[in-house]
Amino acid sequence: MENPERKLLLFLLLLPLLSVSCVSNPKSTVSWCVVSDAEEKKCLDLSGNATARHIKGTLRCVRGLNSRDCMVRIKNGTADAASMPADDVYAAGFCHGLELAAGESHNGVDGISYYVVAMARRSSSDLSLLEMHERSSCHPGIRTTVGWTVPIGYLVNTSQISVGEQCNFPKAIGNFFGYSCVPGVKDPLHDPRGNNPKNLCEACIGDENDRHICANNHRERHYGEAGALRCVAENLGDVAFVKHTTVYDNLDGKNQESWALDLELEDLKLLCPDGTEAGLEDYERCHLAAVPANAVVVRMEDKCRVWKFLERVQNTFGNATEGFRLFRSAGYGASNLLFSDATHQLQRVLGSYTSWLGRSYTTTLQAFECEGFC
Repeated sequence: MENPERKLLLFLLLLPLLSVSCVSNPKSTVSWCVVSDAEEKKCLDLSGNATARHIKGTLRCVRGLNSRDCMVRIKNGTADAASMPADDVYAAGFCHGLELAAGESHNGVDGISYYVVAMARRSSSDLSLLEMHERSSCHPGIRTTVGWTVPIGYLVNTSQISVGEQCNFPKAIGNFFGYSCVPGVKDPLHDPRGNNPKNLCEACIGDENDRHICANNHRERHYGEAGALRCVAENLGDVAFVKHTTVYDNLDGKNQESWALDLELEDLKLLCPDGTEAGLEDYERCHLAAVPANAVVVRMEDKCRVWKFLERVQNTFGNATEGFRLFRSAGYGASNLLFSDATHQLQRVLGSYTSWLGRSYTTTLQAFECEGFC
């Protein structure tokens, strides 16, 4: 009879290998949940091309109403996987107990999509993120990661605002800032009773005819990351919450609007969470959050099976220069289909969804738990 201690020692030695190796699964079909016509078309093209290249496994495309519907479908087994942004990854794990099979790596930076920064005019010498009460702010839009979740989560977690028992974030933000531009904050979808503070639209300018002020679309000229940057550049706000790439995306003739043509890097600075300031190049140190890249949501038991299929299609189509390209959406009438177009490669996720999101970003989302994620 074998020595029990020896068997235990052997098991412990093999445990790390067992945790990273895939156990074979007889199910060969992966059902992918898509949420638009364009995404479904790309999914069907991937399926056909994978079959034509004799890649092991079959891809089936399942239509969902939205990401929340896809979460439910994955949980109940009518779909196996879907790629989702960080906020949805948190909801999938927190509400439905789902996990991740793979995540995107952008330009060699594993797991990071972009940094959310607070950008201000360099001439504003008395600004600090720890003393923003009654100052003015520019946000890309209501309920966006960059313009809402991250900056508002920061203000809650630093105890600068309190939403109270009613969990009324717009009211708390309206009471905190002197005035702002938060496009969409007065839309019926986000303000069904018309009670959201009017000062959250006071830094908005609408279109050239002064219409559509505070609209949740590009008719409001301060909408989106470029619009929030414009809001600060034109001295209508003290701080803009944007991606770290926003300023570079609008310089060197990439944006032909007059405000962008007049913009200089030397005119701007970053405000850091600790109350200090930094140059635009210091975003890795001076940011409100490092937003995790999109990841593929699955049931726990399918982490390995879905990853193996993705690994096979990535090996064939990930670096293709012609024909079907896994990380390119040109020709489908939309961008970032199935995966972000900026994806360099997919990486396997061995840990939990919270390990992918990271502690700081998870803490940011937890600030909104009173609203209910599920």
